[in-house]
Amino acid sequence: MFVRRILISILFVIISFCSYGQVVDTISTASPKQELSKAEKDSIINAKLSTPSTIIQDNTKTNNSISQKQTHSPLKASLYSTFVPGLGQIYNRQVWKVPIIYAAEGALLYLAITNYRGAQRFKDEYLLRSNNIVEGRNPEYVNFPDQSIYNLYYAYQKNFELTIVAGAIIYILNIVDAMVYAHLFDFDISPNLSMNLTPYYLPTSFSPNYSPTFGLSMRFNLR
Repeated sequence: MFVRRILISILFVIISFCSYGQVVDTISTASPKQELSKAEKDSIINAKLSTPSTIIQDNTKTNNSISQKQTHSPLKASLYSTFVPGLGQIYNRQVWKVPIIYAAEGALLYLAITNYRGAQRFKDEYLLRSNNIVEGRNPEYVNFPDQSIYNLYYAYQKNFELTIVAGAIIYILNIVDAMVYAHLFDFDISPNLSMNLTPYYLPTSFSPNYSPTFGLSMRFNLR
């Protein structure tokens, strides 16, 4: 019995050594696989480390584009239109507005000069009549009463003042227009910023009323 136990123990020791050798062999054979996975891990790590540089480059590109867009100054546009009407519109690349501005200002200037001359003419006539001075009166106004001369003077004077106010309003609108469109110069107006209406048709199989349904679908595209 004792000898049998010794033999059995020796057999277990041999089996354990053999199994340990197999484990060592499997580890040694699996080591190239571990080296391959390590290389893959290194490549993944390098790829991850290289992404921040691309992100930084993208950020610098976006910052450069934003800085380039911000070079169009609303202050410059408003100052240009303040000193020379229409120059701010040229700065905003809206040259077609310049003839409109000068046509309006030219028409108002013509009306202002005409009304001013008429007011001065009837004013002189009224002053001569009020002071009983015959010399210097206009013979065309002989049949006009004094009250009519005064009313005509008042009408021309009022129209002259209105043309001055209208010219000042157009001048101010010229500055405001240049400033507003300079703010909107870099604004992205895309066809995606729109509303789309699409007709739709539902056959009887999809309709709860067992009849074909027609309608319109509204879709907003925002970017």
